[in-house]
Amino acid sequence: METRLLILNADPVFQDKALAIFDTMEEVETHIVRTLSEAVSILLGENFDAFVVEGESALAVEQATNARQHFPSLKTICLVPDRARTGGIAAAEQQNIALIFSKQSERRLKRTLKNFVRSLERPSGTPAEGIDPCHSLIGNLNQFSAAEILQMSCLSQRSGRFTFKSGRGNSEIYLQHGSIRHALFGSLEGEAAVAEIFRWRQGRFYFEEGIISQVQTVDRPWAHLLIDNLQKLDETLELVSLQS
Repeated sequence: METRLLILNADPVFQDKALAIFDTMEEVETHIVRTLSEAVSILLGENFDAFVVEGESALAVEQATNARQHFPSLKTICLVPDRARTGGIAAAEQQNIALIFSKQSERRLKRTLKNFVRSLERPSGTPAEGIDPCHSLIGNLNQFSAAEILQMSCLSQRSGRFTFKSGRGNSEIYLQHGSIRHALFGSLEGEAAVAEIFRWRQGRFYFEEGIISQVQTVDRPWAHLLIDNLQKLDETLELVSLQS
């Protein structure tokens, strides 16, 4: 089974010895992205064994920490040219992000990266039942709106349960193969619950892979729900601006 690495490298022409070393490893597949938003979008839809961030120490640690907030169970490392400042090291340690320094001998770097890949190897055999922790997703609604999160998840054909928590209460949205199947918020169900959640601008959410609702209260495609609710939101904001 291949080990899959998602590598964030912001320089489109930059080829360093670390990437070259990964390329020589058998059964290691690398996917390179240029921006953090692109990385988050891909992680929503695909499974990777680790996320590797390359770049200057401060920026790399910041990007890795941001990704860690959304994918807390995904193994994450920073490949940096030299030692980060004390604050950066502390932030990386707090988020359980490993720092690997690329300015070392090629032989030593190769050994370090091989040990890292070896640590990702999963035992053979039948996987245990339950939720794969690497499929978990956690975030804040002030970073990504509910509409954006649901759009990315539906496009990625995900199945599972979103839980949204805010001062208004808790709500749930269930997906099945990229379709919104069921939604709950208090006494509201179906499209009414989805419309309410779309209005939220603060709060937290998390996604659990593989939890399917036996109840179906939403029949329309997610794209129709998204368009309708965004139009209603625009109309509400326009009305508010006229009254102010």
